[in-house]
Amino acid sequence: MRHKILKMSLAMVLMGSTLIAGAVEVYTWRDNKGVNEYSDTPVNLSPAKTQRFNVRTQVATPMAAPQPNAEASSDSLTEQQAKLNRKIEEQNKLTDERNKKIEEQNKKNREAACKTSKMNRQMADSLRTNNRDALIKRYDEDVRVNCK
Repeated sequence: MRHKILKMSLAMVLMGSTLIAGAVEVYTWRDNKGVNEYSDTPVNLSPAKTQRFNVRTQVATPMAAPQPNAEASSDSLTEQQAKLNRKIEEQNKLTDERNKKIEEQNKKNREAACKTSKMNRQMADSLRTNNRDALIKRYDEDVRVNCK
């Protein structure tokens, strides 16, 4: 009798809190001792081990349909997040490697541009044309820009 009163009072409290909070979901599961537990979050954030509890009808329904892959259904949300984090770390490593290659290529391109600018500047010194001073000024600027 006492257990029934406790269960009914718990259901009334849950129903009252659901009405106040709006469409809050209630979850239920059995703990290691076989006692029904109720919460607003699934047990260990694992929907596969939890049932959704309808406070009005007092009916518990499974959260997720059984999945054909047993491993996927037994993964908790924390395990799924850990897998996702590992995948993101791998993608970040690949991106870092690509960025390093691009930086190396850019460095080679800057060195080549600097070398070309210096050669052009040397060539301008030996020119015997009317616009020699303009070319020297232009190539000095190229050396300044490309050989930082």
